[in-house]
Amino acid sequence: MLGKLLKHDFIATWKVMVCIDVLLVVLGVLTALVIRTIPHVDDSFGMSMFMFSFVGVFYIGIIAANIVSLIYLVMRYYKNLYTSEGYLTFTLPVKTDMIIHSKVITGSVWMFLSYLFTLISILIAGAGFFSTVDVSREKLHEAMMEMFDFLGFGDPVFVATLLFTILITPVAAVVCMYFCVSIGQLWQNHKVLGSVLCIIGLYMFNQVVSQLVFIVSGFWNIMSQTGADIDASFALLYRNILLLLSIVTFIQAVIFYVVCIIIARKKINLD
Repeated sequence: MLGKLLKHDFIATWKVMVCIDVLLVVLGVLTALVIRTIPHVDDSFGMSMFMFSFVGVFYIGIIAANIVSLIYLVMRYYKNLYTSEGYLTFTLPVKTDMIIHSKVITGSVWMFLSYLFTLISILIAGAGFFSTVDVSREKLHEAMMEMFDFLGFGDPVFVATLLFTILITPVAAVVCMYFCVSIGQLWQNHKVLGSVLCIIGLYMFNQVVSQLVFIVSGFWNIMSQTGADIDASFALLYRNILLLLSIVTFIQAVIFYVVCIIIARKKINLD
């Protein structure tokens, strides 16, 4: 039955999500073309400003695309479960848990693809930039290898942590927003306001947690070092921060996921 729910959810969402992902790639291609074209045009202040403005549009565009993707998924979750449409949803011959599982899996897959296409778009735009720079491929490759070594890509623990972060981030993004919607719908009135206030409160809480992670990881101690000491310690610092943030994110996602299921089982407040 979960398979049927997933099929339905993917069919219901794929058009909007695919369009957003395609727009991300198109935005990256246009940015790359603009960056490659400008140097061959009259070198004027106006053209330079146009290029920087377009790059700004690209930056805002990729952020907006991911936000719109998440908002779309969250609004569909709210509409399917906690509006009048919920009366039909909860009459389906499936367990409530399965409905939540399907929504979370579908949302997580789409957000993962959104992040992936964002990365592809950035790489395309970056390729356009590097094509205008007079740097040999050998030097560029050497610089990238040095950067990877500096960040700690040679450490298996760091690579495993990075992969875990990549997998848990889209899941956590979706589950956290679903959690806020689930809490917000508990309000008798102003459910959307309740969800927004929950999002704000969760954001502030996560900011505090992030600062605590920086303190625990020894960030400020590293920043007090100089020269080679920083180079030797930065990879370990980066790994520790990433690991701690990933653990916190995972714990949050599990808790919020459980809360979403409990509320869907027992605390439905349909319009």
